[in-house]
Amino acid sequence: MSKAKINLGIDLMIGLAFIMEAVSGFVLWAVLPHGGYQGGRNLLSESSFIVSRSAWLGLHDWFALIMVLGVLAHVVLHWKWIACMVRNMWREAFPARGRAQVAREECPAS
Repeated sequence: MSKAKINLGIDLMIGLAFIMEAVSGFVLWAVLPHGGYQGGRNLLSESSFIVSRSAWLGLHDWFALIMVLGVLAHVVLHWKWIACMVRNMWREAFPARGRAQVAREECPAS
């Protein structure tokens, strides 16, 4: 499998996890808010939207984990490019004085 296809798969996974994280967050915030009288019978504790509030919380947690792992994999796959770009930007921001200038390095394609 080519690096481009791996990147596409990871980016799609991150995008899907982000969308699901946003949807579940909206449902938990606006549709099934946590609240009501906490010392006795909570009328909102039994409410649900497609699935129960606790299931939405579980989905929200799992998609957050998937998104974080996807972003970490994305950074690992692009690490050489990230390091090269930071090094080049550092050299441009702080040029060498009194010693030989180091030429701008050609970074690998991300």
